[in-house]
Amino acid sequence: MARLTPRGRIVQNKCRERISEIEHRWQARFGGRALTALREALERLVSDPGARLSKGLEPPPGGWRASVRRPGTLPQYPMVLHRGGFPDGS
Repeated sequence: MARLTPRGRIVQNKCRERISEIEHRWQARFGGRALTALREALERLVSDPGARLSKGLEPPPGGWRASVRRPGTLPQYPMVLHRGGFPDGS
């Protein structure tokens, strides 16, 4: 089970505060109607499983990603960056 550390909770709270501040500024700048329309459009993008954004998560048929087994968990090895080397600098 993954949980936030105390520092992570502080950062999460600061993030929520900042998002709230931005929403208030946008409300004053663009008005409530425009902000509501934007929120509804963005919520449709992430909540509708049939949306085009969600379809990008499924590999296209016939592609190489469709032929490999979908992993059940994250890989247990470090990611190698495009420049070579590992994230820890080795």
